[in-house]
Amino acid sequence: MSKNYTCEDHFPTWYKAIEITLTQEILQKRISAIEKIIEEENAELWLDIVKLAHGIANGNPEHKDLLVSIFKEFDLSFPIQSNNNIIKVLSEICLCFLFESSNDLRHIISLAVINLNFFEQYSATEVPFYELAYKANVVDETTDNFDVDGTVENLRVKAEAFEEDEDGEEVMENEDSQNLINLLTYISKENKKLKEETNVLWWLFTQYSTSNKAYFYELGLSKIVVSSAYELFQITKFTGFLISSKHILHKALMISNGNKSKLKELSLADIINDTVQKVKGEILLLGQLNEFTPFLHALSLEESLGDVHIWKGAFNKKFGAGTCEKKFKPEDLAFQFYTEMMFLKSFQSL
Repeated sequence: MSKNYTCEDHFPTWYKAIEITLTQEILQKRISAIEKIIEEENAELWLDIVKLAHGIANGNPEHKDLLVSIFKEFDLSFPIQSNNNIIKVLSEICLCFLFESSNDLRHIISLAVINLNFFEQYSATEVPFYELAYKANVVDETTDNFDVDGTVENLRVKAEAFEEDEDGEEVMENEDSQNLINLLTYISKENKKLKEETNVLWWLFTQYSTSNKAYFYELGLSKIVVSSAYELFQITKFTGFLISSKHILHKALMISNGNKSKLKELSLADIINDTVQKVKGEILLLGQLNEFTPFLHALSLEESLGDVHIWKGAFNKKFGAGTCEKKFKPEDLAFQFYTEMMFLKSFQSL
């Protein structure tokens, strides 16, 4: 999808998956309904919209009913029965509009879409909500557009000429008070970033896994995949994941591999089997959200079902035959664990 066009421009093409002929009247009714839906800031609703977009039928039926009622509000002829396909496509389109919007949930829902399809088990669709999910999840690497020096100088000048109120107390104007609040907020955020960056660098420099009480090279590749993701998650102070997190994890894995750049591909089953129980137990305390945290769900299955063949079978039944044994680059597996934990942290902070 070209960056020069908006979702509204592409809507007629996307909607042809439902209706070949689309009148201008129906087009406007559908867009008006979608615009109302993307104002919703209910995370549970949006997770169910993600499920509907993937054809997963285990969501809250009230959320599907809400979508139908909103579309019917703008178009009385909107079907209330035998509408699974139209709701699926409209859910895909709603996600595209969400990712293009200023809705505060767009980043966390983009992670839900990305996490859900790690194994690429869902068929491609004409509506590019996967593509837009990845774009919505890109963190802006530019610094905040905040004039620190100018604000400090302005406050210094004002401080030298404070006016006094009728009781002889020095007072600040509302604008100056707001500038001071903005400055302190900026400084606090920058200090937090600096602390986070320092902690990450020390973690890599010491090459020591606190959760395993051992150095990276002592553990070996398969044992450190999950641990590295968990330890980086603990260091991350914000709810948005670190911009360079995948590269940081790759560096830790290389160290565990004797600094050899070629890393052996591993499966989800491999790394769960080799992760120490203590680490798995700590991660399980974070919780999990089934389809939206497939790796954390696998840990939960292993804990509850025990036998390796049983839990792997249950996982493959849910996410697709052979997914648990499929080989991936270890940095991709570590990054997925990290992403799921950050997604869960963001969701729980809402």
